[in-house]
Amino acid sequence: MTSTPPLILNVNDDVASRYVTSRVLGLAGFRVVEAGTGHEALALANEETDLVILDVRLPDLSGMEVCQRLKATPRTQGVLVLHLSAQAVGPGDRAQGLEHGADGYLMAPVDPEELVAQVHALLRLRQAEREVRELAREVARQRKLLELATSSAADPIVLYDETGRVLSANQALYASRGSRAVHAPGKTLDGMLAEDPALGPYLELVRAALRTGEVQRGTITLDSDRGTRHFDVVLSPTVGANGEVLAVMSAMRDVTAARSAEEFREQFIGMLGHDLRNPLNALSMSAQQLRRKGGLDERQGMLTERILTSADRMDRMIRQLLDFARSRLGGGIPVVRAPGDVFEVVRRTVDELRASHPGRVVLLDARGDGQGKWDSDRLEQAVGNLVGNALKYSPAESAVWVGAEGSEREVVLRIHNHGSPIPAEDLPHVFGAWRRGRRTVNDAAAPSGLGLGLYITRQIVRAHDGEAQVASSATDGTTFLIRLPR
Repeated sequence: MTSTPPLILNVNDDVASRYVTSRVLGLAGFRVVEAGTGHEALALANEETDLVILDVRLPDLSGMEVCQRLKATPRTQGVLVLHLSAQAVGPGDRAQGLEHGADGYLMAPVDPEELVAQVHALLRLRQAEREVRELAREVARQRKLLELATSSAADPIVLYDETGRVLSANQALYASRGSRAVHAPGKTLDGMLAEDPALGPYLELVRAALRTGEVQRGTITLDSDRGTRHFDVVLSPTVGANGEVLAVMSAMRDVTAARSAEEFREQFIGMLGHDLRNPLNALSMSAQQLRRKGGLDERQGMLTERILTSADRMDRMIRQLLDFARSRLGGGIPVVRAPGDVFEVVRRTVDELRASHPGRVVLLDARGDGQGKWDSDRLEQAVGNLVGNALKYSPAESAVWVGAEGSEREVVLRIHNHGSPIPAEDLPHVFGAWRRGRRTVNDAAAPSGLGLGLYITRQIVRAHDGEAQVASSATDGTTFLIRLPR
């Protein structure tokens, strides 16, 4: 099945000129509709019109006014306009035409090949704009789905602002407690405590999250219309670039009738893998096809790259969430050991990071034997997390050093950088979940990750019966150390 040729509206009061232009376009395979006046052009143009070739001097309306009306009318605002004039040919005329909304300007007489080439170029622009709009609609749809998923989630979810005032609470919260629920948008912590003193322990966790910016966990017991209920609570602060807490999200899980970890794991992983990853892959593939097709202007190219970057970041976050869920619910991250050389894993990881950071120096020193039974994919993930962090948190002009040493009983990996030291009070918690660096050397904005990279790294090392450590000071820099017994 062949696609319908583009539809072009040829507007010119000179019959002979109009005929020649229509003839050239028709032979080039386009569908052509003709108009001799501005009012006739406005009547014929519709949402199916792809391009209007518009004479500047018309007997009733100027071509520039026709162009403005086309661009201002909802059904034709996406139509491309190419001015073609034999009279208004000065630089000022061309500038004025483009300022009035035209997408191109040619002076007649024009070479037929040049005319067809210009039309093809503009139509590629129109197609690219349509595809970008479609991608934008898909992104908006995914965002709406995420909002709907939160509001209709089976577990109670509450969002607080930086003062502890309730911003929103989903329906599951009210369903879990019935008439005993006191959460409502605008309520303060003190106000809710006055209404329901049993919330005291829970509200103390909220205050701790607001005060420290750290994840708080606990179990609370509350009354409901169905009797006493027990909830596991996780309070996750959102921290700004300067370390200030911007909001806190509370997620509660009713564990009164405990479900098995296996059932929860299957539901959680299934939801992420199917409901989030499949549409994300479709979005990423569409953006990649648009980039390969080409023909985008600078702004469209920038938007397409932004979509791809965001999709990659979301994919990494989903993978981290899956690993986090497996480690918490399944007793650790599973590994599949097979004979291999961990030094090759390190070399491959370093080579990939060198390629993705062309301006950085990553030194590798491997000594001894790296043979053993390892899960190479998981170790590549762990080493990649550590070397990636070292690049992220060190000056661009400094080198990152990676050392690998094999002895008879173990393999030791060291990753060192000369960035700002990790604060002493943070060192004991570096490998905790949801922990992120306070400041990156190469990115002044807030970190964009979930804060699970180092937590997952330690879980992978532990799954290999090893240990992960860190040392950091202003004089010696920061060194992460991994010990892997053979």
